[in-house]
Formats: sequence, C-alpha cells, structure tokens
Amino acid sequence: MDLSLLRNKEANIVTPEFDKLYQTVFSDFFNRDPELWPIYKDPGFAAHNQFRQLHLNPEDRLSAYPDGQTLQERLLNDSHTPKHLTRPNGQPDDVLAFAAAMSKDWENPSSVENVITMPCDPSIYGAMMGTLANPNLVYSEYAGLAEHLEKNVVRQIANIVGYDPEQSTGLFTQGGTFCNLYGYLLGIRKSLPDAKVNGLGYAQDYRILNSQAGHYSNMTNLSLLGVDLSGKTIRIKVTQSHDIDLHDLELSLRACFSVNTAVPCIMLTMGTTDTFAIDRVKPVHDLRDRLCEEYGVSVKPHIHVDAAVGWSMMFFIDYDFKRNPLAINDSTLKGIESVVEKMRELKYADSFTVDFQKWGYVPYTSSLVMIKNKQDMKALENDPSNFSYFEDDLQGSTHLQSTIECSRGASGLFGAYSALKFMGLEGYQAVLAHCLQNANYMRHRLLLDPSVKTVVPENQGPSVNFRIYDRDLVTNADEEYLLEKQSMHHPEIMARMAKNTEYHRHIFKNRGKVGLYTNWIESIALTNYAQRGSCAYIPGEKAVFMNPATRREHIDTYLDNLLVVRS
Repeated sequence: MDLSLLRNKEANIVTPEFDKLYQTVFSDFFNRDPELWPIYKDPGFAAHNQFRQLHLNPEDRLSAYPDGQTLQERLLNDSHTPKHLTRPNGQPDDVLAFAAAMSKDWENPSSVENVITMPCDPSIYGAMMGTLANPNLVYSEYAGLAEHLEKNVVRQIANIVGYDPEQSTGLFTQGGTFCNLYGYLLGIRKSLPDAKVNGLGYAQDYRILNSQAGHYSNMTNLSLLGVDLSGKTIRIKVTQSHDIDLHDLELSLRACFSVNTAVPCIMLTMGTTDTFAIDRVKPVHDLRDRLCEEYGVSVKPHIHVDAAVGWSMMFFIDYDFKRNPLAINDSTLKGIESVVEKMRELKYADSFTVDFQKWGYVPYTSSLVMIKNKQDMKALENDPSNFSYFEDDLQGSTHLQSTIECSRGASGLFGAYSALKFMGLEGYQAVLAHCLQNANYMRHRLLLDPSVKTVVPENQGPSVNFRIYDRDLVTNADEEYLLEKQSMHHPEIMARMAKNTEYHRHIFKNRGKVGLYTNWIESIALTNYAQRGSCAYIPGEKAVFMNPATRREHIDTYLDNLLVVRS
C-alpha cells in the first residue's frame, strides 16, 4: 500500500456515486424501517429502536430512559421467580425491554470500540425465523431442511473463496473460538489419531504452531485441549507489519521435523483483531509441503486460518478494480486491492473461520468453520456406539459423530443466509468500502499530526491504531516510535515509553466520549525482539470502523475535540 495516497486529501474523498449507493444500502438494510421489515412493528421492538435512535452518550442513557433508575433497581435486586403466571397483553415486559435498550448500543454512529457492530435488518429477520423454527443442526431428524440451508451457505462461501463446493464442507458453531478449536482438533486428530482415546502425547512428541499476533483464543483453546502451553506450543515471531515471520516459521518447522516431532496444526490469522495483519497462506502452504517432502513427513500439518475478522474481504475477490463500478475512492481502492491479493490465498488453507457476527452484520452467535476436504471430518468421528440415542441409518447424514456440540442452534445460520440473500456481493462491498473509507480518512487526518503515530497504516483494514505523544516533548512521532521499538534493549528507553504511555492514557481517560467511542488496548504493537524472542507490548488507542452508521462528521468531531484537549 502506497502511504502517499493516505496523505493525499483528494484520494480520500467520498465520491457522489459511492455515497448514493451507500445511502441506499444503509436505508434498506440498517435503518430498522418497519415498512421494509414488519418485525419492527412489534411494540417492544418499536420502542427499543426509537430509544436507540436517540444515539445518546453512554452516561446519559439511564437518565433518559423512562423510569430508568427504578427499572435498574428492580433488575439488580429482584431474585425470585414470580409465583403466578402473567397473561400476555401485547406489550413488552418493562424490565426485559429496559435491559435490551440499555445493552451496548452498537447502532450509535460513535461506537467504534472493537470488531463488533450492529446487525443488518435482513440478518435480524433471518435469525428470528431460525429462532421460531428452532431446529437442532446436530442431527438431520432434528434439523429438517435447515440442514440443507446450512449446506447452501457452505457452498456459497466455498464458491466465493475458491474451494470446490463438492469436496468441501463446513458447519455453524458457537463463535469464532469454537471454529478455531475445530481447526486445532482437525490437525490433532489427523496427525495424532490415538489422541482421541489415549490423550495428547501418547505415542509421539508434538508441537502446535501459532503466531504471536494471533487472537487470545489461539492459546486458550490449547489450554482447553490439555496442551502443555510452555512445552508443546511454539509461538512464531511476527514482522514489523504484524504478520507471521516466514523465516522463523521455517526454522521452527525444521527443528520439529528433524527430530521426528509432529506438527499437528499451524494456526494463521487473516485480519488480526487489533491491527488487521494478514498472514500469507500460500507461502506457508508451499513451505509446509516442501519441508514435509524433504523430511518424509507423511501427515502434513493442518493449516487453519483464523479469518474471523478479515473473512468478509473475500466479497471483493472478483471485484473489477480497473472499472471500479462502486466508485470507491483511490486510497481505499488500492488498499482493498492489496488486501484481496492476500485473501485470494485463503483457498490454500485446510480450514478457516468465518464470523458472520463480526464484519458480516449478523446477530450473535453466527460463526462458520469451513473445511476444504470433507474427508477430514472422518478424523473427528467418535465411536458410533456412543450415539445410541439416534437411528443408525440417519447418523451419517450430518456431522453428528464429528461435532463438539450435542446441540447446534440455527439462528446464526438463518441470519447469515438472509444477509447473503438480501445484501448480495454488491451490498456487502458497499458497506465494507464505506467502513474502509472511514478508516482511511481517520488515518489521513492522523498522519497530518507529527506528534501522533499511526501504527501499520499499510494493513488497510478497519482497525486504526495510534499513539499520541506530548507535542511539547515529541516533534516527530515516527522517530519516537522507532526509539520505543528498541526499548527491550535499553531500560532508559523503556522508562521513556512508559512516560509517553502515561501521557496518552491520561488524555484517553479524561477527554470524555465525543465524536467516537474508541478503545484502549495494551498492545497496538510489539517492541523489537530481544534474547530468546522476548518482546514488550506498546500500548495505545484503537478505533475499529465496522459500524455502517459512522460518518466523517463523527471522525471530525472526535479529532477536533482531541485538538482542544491537547492544547
């Protein structure tokens, strides 16, 4: 990504053609319009949406809600189930409606704290349809045609990413963490088949490989599986752009293979939560195959990609970047093209995580694990004698014997199908491009301030990470940041970095929620590596532009207020 485009004001404008399409998509799919989506005519839904559309600051919401203080007291103090039945009267329960309205307000245009956003109207409609039907996807007799709806969505994603829809498979599960858990399990059960009965490490030594920049579930899942985190896990270094270091990966694979240590799984990431770093899959795929041939490794490490955040960029895989039919601005168009070049490599993964509940605008929970070769599910199958509850001739028609769950709800599936059906590629492209144009506009304005460091702006995702320095002490943020990167080698620089962090943290905590509601994170970057691969975290601030309601005026308000606070 050419950073000169981020500094160019003209390259970051919103074209009238794009804005017209965005307005149409937002009006049709995010506006909670009861004429388009009659479910919102329900009195409870209507009252909920009416209150949320006030877009109040978090500290003002309780006082603005009718009888809010009284309802909060009831919510916090009631502890007994009612003795008598309550006849329905067509009106919502007041405490239930209060709890819903006072939940985190992702519809607020200022909400850009994390990789969470408001669901779209068609996905809410679909999820409610799935809730009403109440199928259990774990077993065909309990699922009915919902089982085929799941296969339909799996085929759609397979076609988009480049999997063979006849040879691949997938299943909806309980969040991205479970998807990544399936990725680890697929690798373990293929490389260490005896582990299913005898436990890990029974017959052969092994190591699990993942990136230091990966989501925390990449480690908590291993703990859940009983993996010795300190002895059986190798965390691969990352580059300055926070993607996986291929040289360090090769060294680690060679070290394992040279002593006959199995590597069941290599966990990659496409779109890290904080900086949207994207690991290249094809170089890892090619490296794995080459080293397996060199060392005579018969069962290749399973490559799973945690694409929970970045997966939706696959909607641009077949976008005509030369013609640019959506009239995306130059800066963002180039950024999307650079990301999509990497996303095209997702087809080389053995499995990957799709979180519709994030940048797919589907309500919680809606997560899909995609598996390139459906035969891999055989490695997960448990003893058929354990499934005496079910008829023998129906057990093989679903993933019953291979799934972690005994119950798989379908509301996430129905929501995902409905979102894909109504939004289509064009609708998703418009919303994603709107978010990325916002992110680049934020980067553009931050780059104008010499005392603010924007971290890895070339990653071109929705996450904008930055570090604010005291302009009386720091006149060049880039130089100060590079100095901080060396802090692991110099205690005095470590102390200086802590002082810089204290300055930024004080501003973050005391400026109030104006324009944007951002988030503080303990690691927007890592220092350079010291001995034995150790490093330190560099804290900072994060804004994640996944909210389709956020406009440039909200960014301007936030940044203008920041100038006032710092003056």
